[in-house]
Amino acid sequence: MKAGDTPMNLFAETRSSVRWIAQILRQFLRVVPGMTLALVVYLTVARVTRLLAFLLPLKVILLAGSNGVPHYFRPFLADDQKELGIVILSVASIAFYALTLFLEGHTKRLSDKAGADLMSAASVMSLVDNQRAEMQSNHARFMQIVSGGLFVLAGMLALAVLDPFLAAYLCGLALFFYALTAWALRGVTPLKSNRLADFVDGQLASYLNILSSVAFLSGFLVVLRPFLQNGGANVLVAIICFMLLRQMTAAMTGAVRDMVALAQKRQLIDTLVFPNRQFHHSEHDDQRTLRQLFGRDERERLIADALAPVRQADEALRVGWLDTSVRGMAEFSVVLAGGDAQERHFRLRVLAPRLRRMLENEDLLFRHISRESVWAAPIVARFTHGEHECIIYDAGTGTAPKGAALAQRHQAFIANLWSVDLPPALVRIYSATHKPLHKRLTDDLISRMEIAVDSDQQAETLARLRGALPSVRKLIARLPLCLVHPAFTPGEIALRADGSVMVIGGWGQWSLMPPGAGLPASLATDERFEALLAEARRGGADVLAKGLGQGQLIVVSACAQMERSILQGKMKAALTHAERAVAELEATRKVAA
Repeated sequence: MKAGDTPMNLFAETRSSVRWIAQILRQFLRVVPGMTLALVVYLTVARVTRLLAFLLPLKVILLAGSNGVPHYFRPFLADDQKELGIVILSVASIAFYALTLFLEGHTKRLSDKAGADLMSAASVMSLVDNQRAEMQSNHARFMQIVSGGLFVLAGMLALAVLDPFLAAYLCGLALFFYALTAWALRGVTPLKSNRLADFVDGQLASYLNILSSVAFLSGFLVVLRPFLQNGGANVLVAIICFMLLRQMTAAMTGAVRDMVALAQKRQLIDTLVFPNRQFHHSEHDDQRTLRQLFGRDERERLIADALAPVRQADEALRVGWLDTSVRGMAEFSVVLAGGDAQERHFRLRVLAPRLRRMLENEDLLFRHISRESVWAAPIVARFTHGEHECIIYDAGTGTAPKGAALAQRHQAFIANLWSVDLPPALVRIYSATHKPLHKRLTDDLISRMEIAVDSDQQAETLARLRGALPSVRKLIARLPLCLVHPAFTPGEIALRADGSVMVIGGWGQWSLMPPGAGLPASLATDERFEALLAEARRGGADVLAKGLGQGQLIVVSACAQMERSILQGKMKAALTHAERAVAELEATRKVAA
């Protein structure tokens, strides 16, 4: 289900989806009629042969385990033909399975050819990666929907002949499931939902599997009904009904799942299939839901309720939107003003469910260290709205330093992080999932730079680095771990009235690295390192007092930047950092000697 501006209506959505699928199939039949019809036939027949391939072995077991020929086999076998029947059924089972594999393999080749022909007919520019494969996959899924529907229809006709009560029960159950789902989704919007609707929307595959399991298990009881009533039921018919029931529920579940998945890509599919339809980016689901959940009136009500414990009666509330570069996150400036008190500034951040990992990482960090020790902005309120996590931070004066003042405070912030004494438990948790820098600097990583070697000098640099790699790793391994914060920009920080800094965001991306790693380019210079060390030691960074010098910081910084450049595919930049690391290591050795 998509979040829309209008309440959800399953009946309207079903009509729209069925009409759209019919249009797509009409286009397929116009462009590749032979292959489309052949695919539907092959897929449907493959479903039937697969059913027979698993049904016949059960018949073989029944026949082999019976004394003589059971009465339900006698229309086909005489009393003295039991062994012959076993052989025929066994061979037929293997043959049907082989035919199933052949049909499915031929279906894949036909689908690939049909997708290529459809792409040629559409004559569109590349819109997505692997566009031809995307078209082939979509065409195959549409054919699976059609074949699944035909198989279910044929199965219902067969059940109507073999067990009319079971057929009627399944039809009624399907209508009940549809009505239940329509009732659960009736009138649902991001602001008005219920637990069942959230489950259907967020976990559709699980919901369909539950319905399929209920249909199969209850249908199985219906199959057993004749045995419980009079004991004169036909075992062979019961087995056929049981196998049909299993295959039909699986086919229907797969068809519904494919319909929903394809409908979510409707804009792209229409552009790829129809020559006269153009692609345009529709509003992302996250953004649409956010717009509905946090419209002007709604967000002001939410913020007013959250700030009620700290808000004075005569203070007016002002809320403004702030642009942010983090997709899935919305940000608002909040100001309380009025009366005798000075203006108070806050920052509301709204995070979509897919950013919950960042919040979990932030919560983990601050369970082990205090927010005050790392200048993190205090949290004034925290609540959820819909599936979004909402956090209101104290934003001090609402201003942020810029230019030289920003660089100066950034240096002080890094020095303060280096002075924080990390609890052993936090280090253990981080190290359990993150390999340290000195272990990541492997010969395999270094060898990736070979592709960018264009001169004898660069080849020599690489050789020197390989030779020095054990020493580099040993140097880094001796250094302590420090907290690294990746985001120190005007949008992430705020000033208190006394001029001190509060860091609002970025804590969900923290890491632990040796000092010198993870620094921005503006602070990773020779003259900055000595200043950072001096400021950190003034702040009481005992872990940095054990012989750590500027040269070691440069080696660590260069290696960290080299690794980052390699992972980004920037091999020339990586070679430059490698040269810096090797030169500084050699210079440090000369000084020590």
